[in-house]
Amino acid sequence: MGPREDFTNLCGKQGRSLLGDHLNRDPDATQRLGVFIEAACDGMLDRELRAEPQVDDVHVTTSAHLMALAVMNRYNEMTSADFYKGDPLRYVRLNFLIQRLLGIERLTVGTPVYAFGAESLGQLMMYPDDQAPGSDPGSPLVAIDGWRDMPGYNPDHPVTRIVRETAVLAGELAGTEPLVHLPAPYSLAAEIFGQEHLINALNTEPDTVRDLLAHLTEVVLAPWCEDLVKSVPDVWLELSDASGSPMFIGPHNCLSFAVEPVRRLIERPSCGERVFVANYRGDSPPGTTTRGRRRNTGPRRGALTFDEILAAKIVCCPFFITRLEADAASEDTYAAAAIQNGLPLYLGIGAVRLDKNSVPDQAAALKDLYDTAFEQASLIHTVRAGIGSSAEARSWPGDIYIEDTNGETDVDLLAAVLEGCAAANATLAQS
Repeated sequence: MGPREDFTNLCGKQGRSLLGDHLNRDPDATQRLGVFIEAACDGMLDRELRAEPQVDDVHVTTSAHLMALAVMNRYNEMTSADFYKGDPLRYVRLNFLIQRLLGIERLTVGTPVYAFGAESLGQLMMYPDDQAPGSDPGSPLVAIDGWRDMPGYNPDHPVTRIVRETAVLAGELAGTEPLVHLPAPYSLAAEIFGQEHLINALNTEPDTVRDLLAHLTEVVLAPWCEDLVKSVPDVWLELSDASGSPMFIGPHNCLSFAVEPVRRLIERPSCGERVFVANYRGDSPPGTTTRGRRRNTGPRRGALTFDEILAAKIVCCPFFITRLEADAASEDTYAAAAIQNGLPLYLGIGAVRLDKNSVPDQAAALKDLYDTAFEQASLIHTVRAGIGSSAEARSWPGDIYIEDTNGETDVDLLAAVLEGCAAANATLAQS
């Protein structure tokens, strides 16, 4: 059989095993995997890469670009600079290839969102051979009093061109509305100014920080969003804002500094209806650690109420409600809020729970992740029934999201998530 026939049979259990063996530097696995890598890059698997998931099932999704980079670095020593910026079509194909081999059907293409945002403005970057790029921490692009002269959005910059081309190609190859990741204003400011410097400035020069965020919103991100919507009319624009989350800068600073410029972008008639932020994490003060369906112990000193945080989340993402691993309120609380607001529910599973270097007892972790995915999928089905809605046709909302998949992800633990979700789907179908 040729690569097409073999690939169809490989997606899932065998594909995960092949990826795991290759990442563990098994030469036989590398040789076999290489056949599919070359076939995918040559366009021979484009038809097979397009998955057709059952619409009413709950699906597991993940951004797999870090695993794809690890796979390619071990395969032919491809560097991160070549991987991310060399060929957008190859990049899309490799992302889809890895997701399909893992057994994931709801495909999405992630990018080094924060680094790309900073690089497009002229930030000095670091591109490690086998790791995602990042801003050079020793050479921030701007100082607190020197940002007004930095360049705005440039549609012809290599990075902005790659982002635009990737969106078009991903939509065509997957047959879905493409999703683009851009940095939200606060996270972009942190990338070009420095995380610690920006946090300090929140307290010492808050008005200057607001001016900086307004500048980035109006001069960089608004025209970037408008250009993407004009060039790719069915695009969805997710502005990632991990740095602006409550767990990093506190809930009050999140609402005051991070959420406000996002709200202004969403209100823009030229692009706002395609914009959302779904990765604010830590719905309580910094230092809280909880996960799963644990009971919410109520607000702490200095915390905002759950309703206040939820309202901010909905302002920034009016399409669905997200609960990530670092959020403190229980999944049941989020499910009730989703039903009350008539919005689909989206639940995250933290990357550390699947990291082979961070799991001391794999057997226990396998059961825990299976049970977690089963409960999450069941809860998402319950929300859908409560709001009278089937699964969305988009590639993002309303499912279970593994918050990071990379070269250190244990593919057996990832399989437990997929199997738990599939079991919940089968149980519902039989009831």
